[in-house]
Amino acid sequence: MKNNDPPKLKKFPAAKQRRLDELLDRNSEGTITPGEKTKLEQLVAEAEELMVGNAKLLAGFSQRERTGVPPRAVPVTVWLNAHHAER
Repeated sequence: MKNNDPPKLKKFPAAKQRRLDELLDRNSEGTITPGEKTKLEQLVAEAEELMVGNAKLLAGFSQRERTGVPPRAVPVTVWLNAHHAER
């Protein structure tokens, strides 16, 4: 049986997110130290890796969930006149 549940996405730990927010604020204010700048770059890299990983999980899920749609299919809109449809 096919599992149709979306993948469980990874979350950035709350403590790291708080530190990242703090360092981003300090960087914007121009009060960041060289050591903090290094830590900021590390946290940004970790966050980017997590986002790319989640995007790959979602892309794989999306590909698996495709059902019967030809690869080059184009969606169309069809308008019906309700008066004619009731006949």
